[in-house]
Amino acid sequence: MAVIHRQYEGIHDYEEIRMFLETEYLSYETRFDHSLTLFEFQTALSRGLGEQVKTIEEVLENVHLWFNGERLVGFLEEGAFYVAADNRIIFEEMVEVAGSCFSGMEWEVYEGDTDFEEVLLNKGFIKSEEYWVRRDFDLSQPVDKGRLPEGYEVRSVPDLKEQEEIFQAYKLCYGLLFNQTIFDLFHETSTYRKELDLVVTDHVGKVVALCSGRYEERNELLTIEAVSCFPEYRGRGISKALLRELLLAAKEWGATQATVYTGMPDKFPAPNRLYESAGFKLVGKRYVWKKE
Repeated sequence: MAVIHRQYEGIHDYEEIRMFLETEYLSYETRFDHSLTLFEFQTALSRGLGEQVKTIEEVLENVHLWFNGERLVGFLEEGAFYVAADNRIIFEEMVEVAGSCFSGMEWEVYEGDTDFEEVLLNKGFIKSEEYWVRRDFDLSQPVDKGRLPEGYEVRSVPDLKEQEEIFQAYKLCYGLLFNQTIFDLFHETSTYRKELDLVVTDHVGKVVALCSGRYEERNELLTIEAVSCFPEYRGRGISKALLRELLLAAKEWGATQATVYTGMPDKFPAPNRLYESAGFKLVGKRYVWKKE
């Protein structure tokens, strides 16, 4: 059956994308990074950036989709691509479409995905020295409860009253200026759980660290969005204790695996050391490919 390509048409395509991401995650030969969690997160973030809240249709109007019969087998948005494990051949057409639709498109491809690498080389792209690191944690193994300094405690973000402190903590984690709109949109996503949106407060109730995770029920997957501690409170084991609290909370929800992405260890040593020391295992490196 021939594969056809078309642009995003409406909310029914949004539901197709969500189902595709849920069903393809575990079947992918090289780990399928673009999970439902990450897609919903990015869509919610894009809707809330700017003065006026965007609709899902406005955010996704430039997305391109590929169907094999009635089955969605891949889609492309500016800055990211998604391909079913048994239809990797469509990647070459994706690169061609991106070249005509998205200026300066870069590609993130796992080291060792030689079929994708060959296509990019033939299209004039080069493998840069930039990469992302993926690590996984097997939640079937025991997780020790973390130890916080005396007077510090873990609390749920929605239970806090000082929202401005939370926005600043999110900004520290993501490098983005968070606002109430983005905050609310995150809460509306299917993978949001308030028990996985945690902070540490000190003896006077001030927020000193934040971690944010999302839970995908179908794949029993915890995706860790961020763990960060304000600079003046680092070196006390707070981030590691908070991470362990997040893992324990995810196990309560039924998660069997946790996954996290970090930047290059030489540029971002602290988060890489944190996840390594907590027992996360390296899955692979996702390199950035750029046009020569």
